[in-house]
Amino acid sequence: MDPKEETIWKGIQQKDAGIFERYYKEHYKSFFLMACKYLKDSNQAAEIVNDVFMKIWMDGPSIKIESSLKSYLYKAIINRSINVLNKNKREHMRLELKDVPDEGYEIRQIEENELMVKLYAAIDSLPEKCRQVFELSRFEELKQQEIADRLGISIKTVKNHITIALKQLHQVAIKNLVFIILFFKILLRH
Repeated sequence: MDPKEETIWKGIQQKDAGIFERYYKEHYKSFFLMACKYLKDSNQAAEIVNDVFMKIWMDGPSIKIESSLKSYLYKAIINRSINVLNKNKREHMRLELKDVPDEGYEIRQIEENELMVKLYAAIDSLPEKCRQVFELSRFEELKQQEIADRLGISIKTVKNHITIALKQLHQVAIKNLVFIILFFKILLRH
């Protein structure tokens, strides 16, 4: 975490309302737009962003952030958005199927959630600078030049870090794809 973010995070953990409010106002729009991309519903997006900010305000002292505050919040908002989408899908399917349970759907949801956990674990296991570059690229949607300027590194280094991160995440996806294919082959035999 860079020194400026670390100061902000310590202020939030110590319940400094001024720091919290400034950070909220400064970043609300980008978090809201991220949630809207997933949910396509501004009311749900606003509710999720507010819930995530309320959680860091209430539970700040017990939350451990290893990367950056902004990345942590992006991940939290994305996870909550995915959870809401999954809940909405289940509700929609229940209404369409008149409460006929779809066991296959639940298995797919569990597998999807497990894959997301593995992907986040893979991101967290990247070397620090590589993870930082990847998160700035994917979660904050910065351009390569912006990342290079922010971190004081060359664009070539940014590209190398992104390539390394994508290769590692690709390996996680391939391993899980092989598992899923084998799982369905076994199911189809019976």
